[in-house]
Amino acid sequence: MNTDLRVKLGTITSQRSIAQGLGVTPQAVNQWFAKSVIPARFVLKLSELVGWAITPHEVRPDLYPNKNDGLPDSLKRHGHTEQGEV
Repeated sequence: MNTDLRVKLGTITSQRSIAQGLGVTPQAVNQWFAKSVIPARFVLKLSELVGWAITPHEVRPDLYPNKNDGLPDSLKRHGHTEQGEV
């Protein structure tokens, strides 16, 4: 997770809200931000939590190398990504 993504995520929600939404402690989320890595098991949940405004590809391109990877079929069909097209 790069600085731009951290900023974007921070404009959408707070670390505390992320922690509550994912069922982890705020300290855990703070560590993710400090280390710039979201654990693999939380990537899809995080994207869903923020209404897919941040895609799995943006969070972990090493796990989701294509920009549509991890997106629900409904978003793929309608061409919704953060850039507005697929």
